[in-house]
Amino acid sequence: MRISVIGGGSSYTPELLKGLKDIKDDIDLKEICLYDINPEKLRTIEEFSRRYLKGELKVVTEKVFEDCVKDSSYVLFQFRPGGLEGRLKDETIPLKYGLIGQETTGIGGFAMAMRVFPIVEDYINRIEKVSRAFVVNFTNPSGHVTEFALNYLGYEKFVGLCNIPINLLQAAADMFEVNLEDVFLKYYGLNHLTFLERVYIKSKDVTEEVLEKIKYSPANIGSSFPSSLIETLNLLPSSYLKYYLFERSTVKNLKNSKPRAQIVMEVEKELFEKYKFASEIPPELSKRGGSMYSTAAAMLIRDIHLSSGSIHIVNTKNSGAVSNIPDDYVMEVPSIAKGGKVFPISIGEADPFALGFIHNIKMFERLTIEAYLKRSRKLALKALLLHPLGPDYDFAEDLLNDLIEVHGFDLK
Repeated sequence: MRISVIGGGSSYTPELLKGLKDIKDDIDLKEICLYDINPEKLRTIEEFSRRYLKGELKVVTEKVFEDCVKDSSYVLFQFRPGGLEGRLKDETIPLKYGLIGQETTGIGGFAMAMRVFPIVEDYINRIEKVSRAFVVNFTNPSGHVTEFALNYLGYEKFVGLCNIPINLLQAAADMFEVNLEDVFLKYYGLNHLTFLERVYIKSKDVTEEVLEKIKYSPANIGSSFPSSLIETLNLLPSSYLKYYLFERSTVKNLKNSKPRAQIVMEVEKELFEKYKFASEIPPELSKRGGSMYSTAAAMLIRDIHLSSGSIHIVNTKNSGAVSNIPDDYVMEVPSIAKGGKVFPISIGEADPFALGFIHNIKMFERLTIEAYLKRSRKLALKALLLHPLGPDYDFAEDLLNDLIEVHGFDLK
């Protein structure tokens, strides 16, 4: 088997290689193809990969996209349109207007999505012509991109992935000293807008015990919220909900701190210097974020390929998983890997609090996609006005004009 990595020059790639090396015998993986538009980074990662893998897997690079994907069974998207410079703009432009700057939600998420859509559309069209490979997407905003691919481009062999669910699963497993497969979560929502409602360990509901433990050790399961809020909601929201539930204090903190993009730039510079000579993954990679991404991606590919029937939390069409959500919403939900696909599991109704957020942001996602497809400035403005973290109307057009000028969006 051959697997292609689009954005293969990413600093994440070494961790991904580790995950793929772990499953190579299970799926008879022989070759990994790396493709990237940055030849210097790609060359550095290619040379590191060969030292790291020591011949256990063949690593090749291709200059032409089609040459990389044409013989591949799986294609991983992990590219970042605009690079970290684009992320810096996503984080800083909104702050000029007193709004949260973040790469996957709000104004920054809108800008990121508008940069990603034309590339995803182009890549999917080219994959359809030469391979019909199964695409696993890690490119942000992952859920929004998956909505675009499944519901607008109609490419069914596409699933979105995030590392947050597997970290939650691992935290729960560690909390109760069990294996990962012993944990099941009633977990649902949109990517980076998710809600953990119930926790089951070996079929026993331990939710109340988990929520009680979070009150005293919130970091143990990734919570950044006060226990009083969790008690009020009787849910554990994704950490990204801090942008919505603590908007004013978050804006203040962002204005008074170095942008995350600048921090990541510094980490990446350090990492690439090490990658030039290292033969093992540098510990500094942990500063980059994306913990357990490689594990999530590798396990998903393995289990889809083997039709194992195991459960993964992924971004795919709801298809009845959450009974009070439309079937065609792309959601982040538990799904079974079977028959070369993922099938969402029925988990009942969503909580009304979660439901309000889900409907609102899903309509924002769809308006943004329509704005891109129709090259419509009016629809783009409408999308920004709909988002809870978006602008007031009196300066919305100025903000949109800034985004168009900086990113060159083709909107009329």
